[in-house]
Amino acid sequence: MTRASDAKVSRPAEPLAGLVWPMERGAEALESLARAAGLPLPRTRANVVGAAPTDPNRLGEWLDAAAQAQGLELDLAYTRHGEVEKALLRASPALLDVVTHEGVQVAALLSVSASGRTARVIAPDETERDVPIELLTSGVQALVEGTQAPTVDRVLSRAAMPEAQRLLARRALLGAQLANTHLVASRTLRLPPGARLVHHLKALSTAPRLALVLVLAVLIQVCVLSAWWLIGRGAFEGQLDHGWLWAWALMGLTAVPLQAALAWTQGSLALDLSALLRRRLLAGALAMPVDEAKRGGIGEYVGRTFESAGMEQMALAGSFTSLLAVVDLSLAGSVTLSGPAGMLGLAALGGYCVLLGVLVARQSLLFRGWTEARVVMTHALIERMLGHRTRLAQEQPSRWHEEEDQELARYSDASERWDAGTARVTTLARRGLLPVAIITLLPGVLAGASTASIAVGVGAALLGARAVMSLAVGALALIGSRVLFSAVRPMLDAARLSGAVGGGKDDEDAAPQVTPLAATEAPSKSQALLEVRDLYFKHPASPRAVLEGASVVIHPGERVLLEGASGSGKSTLASILTGLRRQGSGVVLLRGLDMSTWTQEGWGAQIAGAPQFHENHIISGTLAMNLLLGRAWPHTQDDVKLARELCEELGLGDLLQRMPAGILQMVGERGWQLSHGEQSRIFVARALLQRVQVVVLDEAFGALDPVTMRKVMACVEERAPTLIVIAHP
Repeated sequence: MTRASDAKVSRPAEPLAGLVWPMERGAEALESLARAAGLPLPRTRANVVGAAPTDPNRLGEWLDAAAQAQGLELDLAYTRHGEVEKALLRASPALLDVVTHEGVQVAALLSVSASGRTARVIAPDETERDVPIELLTSGVQALVEGTQAPTVDRVLSRAAMPEAQRLLARRALLGAQLANTHLVASRTLRLPPGARLVHHLKALSTAPRLALVLVLAVLIQVCVLSAWWLIGRGAFEGQLDHGWLWAWALMGLTAVPLQAALAWTQGSLALDLSALLRRRLLAGALAMPVDEAKRGGIGEYVGRTFESAGMEQMALAGSFTSLLAVVDLSLAGSVTLSGPAGMLGLAALGGYCVLLGVLVARQSLLFRGWTEARVVMTHALIERMLGHRTRLAQEQPSRWHEEEDQELARYSDASERWDAGTARVTTLARRGLLPVAIITLLPGVLAGASTASIAVGVGAALLGARAVMSLAVGALALIGSRVLFSAVRPMLDAARLSGAVGGGKDDEDAAPQVTPLAATEAPSKSQALLEVRDLYFKHPASPRAVLEGASVVIHPGERVLLEGASGSGKSTLASILTGLRRQGSGVVLLRGLDMSTWTQEGWGAQIAGAPQFHENHIISGTLAMNLLLGRAWPHTQDDVKLARELCEELGLGDLLQRMPAGILQMVGERGWQLSHGEQSRIFVARALLQRVQVVVLDEAFGALDPVTMRKVMACVEERAPTLIVIAHP
């Protein structure tokens, strides 16, 4: 896999001259693209992100920083060389890295035509221009063609071929040579998951799409009621001639495309809202405070995952069903009021809805009990699966079923009560209103109401019965989603706070933050790189503070050893320094700026660490991926080479030789099993490979023998710019 830094441009994309932005103006291109695409800019103040870096491998990070400064994010689309054009068709609005005669530049892709042949871009003069999609595709593909293009050009230069055929042959040969080469095809511009919900809804055009749903629903019911009026009047008055039948059929046929349009609009809006909710839940799960995330254990996390899926389905289905039911109910009520039933029919409809509302409200209590019983079972099952080996050795098998039987009994009882209550509600909603509505029509019929009025009254009764049924189903789904919301609310709150400036505010015009690339060089040794003053921290459930009045000043290049007894707060301090926890009070400064000023990515780009063994993990994937987690994907050959050299220095050379695929061997739960000592050294290598200024190692050498530890320490001393080691005395 090759990246822009490896590309030797042999055929500049001359036609793109004047249509692309210089890389140093990438932040301007991003803002112009956001405004042209109609994306809200949550942060309206100017944010200084620093000059574009000279290292081409860090241009992507700089663009990400520019997006964060505007309250947006860039979603990278990785794809193969031959599939770039397909990726561009669905990427807009996006920034594209393209190769021109001036090197790597930025194209601001606004949209792609319906035919997929032309693309609209924002030029540096902020005008919109149409260009063939092939030009953008060639410019993006040229990022990885530098290693193969000279050879292909030499071969084709010897062939006596017309220019048009030579271009086709060149494209085919490069496509064959680079078929499995990945590159960043685009950087789609979008709102981050933690942005304010109103901005997300505006970006999705939720209000006009919802209005369209309501209009279509009203038109469908007007067609239905008109059809009832036509067929009823014709039947009761004996005028069922061809004209009446054609009019009735026309009303019925008109409802068909309207129903299809309603289903499409509702479904597409539901998919977009579902994707938004899942993005926010995922972002919240990753942004949750460490202590809160650890408190429930794996079982609670699995339970929250199940609850989030259930809440999403119930909330969306219940919202749309209830909304359309309210439209139907309003139409049914207005028609009932003007029909033979009059106020009596309207009162009966309202009273029946109140009765069902009481029953539905009671169901919320039953659903809560059923949910709690289910969550307890899920949590217990996961915990028992994790502790199966310990339980096998320590507990008699004859007693394993005791707690499970009690949990099953509670769950069965709660399920029985919920099912019985739901059956009562759905039965009354489905069968109860129609006979009541028909009875309310009788006084009007006996009083001599017109046949057309009677027909419309019957239609209104049927529409009201269907609306009440839909409303009951939607209400049951909504109360279920409300109960499940309590389980996923911490994740949604964490997502919202992660999108706020400094992690604690949600203001549109908040103060600018420092970006990861504000400065990449270490300050002079006379200046403090990391400073802690009077740090105070207490865990939420702890009666006493873990850290109280802690202070330390670390200069560039220093090696610091922190020793202390178990429970003295060493690991807590390490998690605060690396940004995993927010300090309770006191001051923590990195390069003279506190945590609330840095972005999370900016802080992580300067300081990284290897947590304790039980808090660090080998992820199922290749060994190279585990080592290079802190670097951009796809990895360059230089990245892989550096990782291999570091493994040799850490004493993992024998491990690489034993692995059939070497550094590309699959490891983790589904791959090669690593010993504790091997895992510890991988954790150390992972921290050293992150190109940071400060490396924090928290008890990283406990599983190593003395000889290996000396080798590892020598490597760490050589590689770490500034080092903090935490160990027991």
